[in-house]
Amino acid sequence: RILSAVARAPRGVVAMDAHATMPSRATTPSRGATLAYTVPRVPIDALSAKEFADTFLTRGAPVILIDAERRVVPTWTARELAAKYGNMLVPLDGGERRVSLEAFVQSFANEDAGGAGASTRDGYARNLHASEYFPEKARALRLPDAFGENKLRDPSATPGVNERWRDWFEVFICARNDSLARFPFVHRDTCGVHAASYQIEGSKQFTLFPPSEPAEVMYAQSSAGGTGNRSMIPDIDAPEVYEKYPAFARARRLDIDVHPGEILVIPSNWWHTAKPLPSASGDDASMACISVAASFVDDSIYERFLDLHGEFRAMQSLLAVGAARMT
Repeated sequence: RILSAVARAPRGVVAMDAHATMPSRATTPSRGATLAYTVPRVPIDALSAKEFADTFLTRGAPVILIDAERRVVPTWTARELAAKYGNMLVPLDGGERRVSLEAFVQSFANEDAGGAGASTRDGYARNLHASEYFPEKARALRLPDAFGENKLRDPSATPGVNERWRDWFEVFICARNDSLARFPFVHRDTCGVHAASYQIEGSKQFTLFPPSEPAEVMYAQSSAGGTGNRSMIPDIDAPEVYEKYPAFARARRLDIDVHPGEILVIPSNWWHTAKPLPSASGDDASMACISVAASFVDDSIYERFLDLHGEFRAMQSLLAVGAARMT
């Protein structure tokens, strides 16, 4: 049912039989458009690499992989990381400030804290390159077999790529609140890579917009040499968002909840952002939200990646002489 249902949807994703698999929950904003697509939830070993590529990556269709036995998704906890790396300083909110990992994690349980305590708890330790911040943990990270060959790992296939990209795993840690600890802007990933988010502890909600949405609808920042991969909208859920950005009401939105042991695969050029979901009860009672973001390149986007990476390197050269800015 998975293969046949996705095959009926045209490229770029328009619709899918809702009974193909158990769907993830998708919510509808109070205003704006909604994407008519049910994200399939598929066991991580259900498809071969070719089947997975043909069904999802080549067609640009998001999917959630279920890693019930946690063979790929790690089982870390925030407390475990704080115990091992507690004295390490981690940047919050993109580097605006730094705190020890131990103090950051301890703040999650203190909801009544004010002042500096509240500021720390509402921070976001994001885009922490795993091999730099958590080297022992990073050695065990890998991509699912279903992803097939990752061209980024092969220097002969992707010459000139930053060495950090060859094992591109970034860690995201925050408290489970829906106020400030969220990715600060909607974006597309650099050079059109595929993205995968491993949900390790807590739950997170992703909001996706398809690649076909026009730049003017997404308010892409592309002036003054920008790449156009970042939206200028600071908060897509703000009450006044459609008043300030009226064209954004036409953007087709897809909200997806991702839970521990799941991997959300976001194909090339999908716009996305994410925020933690508040703590629930039972198995979802953790006060922390931890995920790992991976990036990879397969055959379906290989040639396009080489073109975009060439443009990226040219942009870096312009940046070095102050002739452009990266957005």
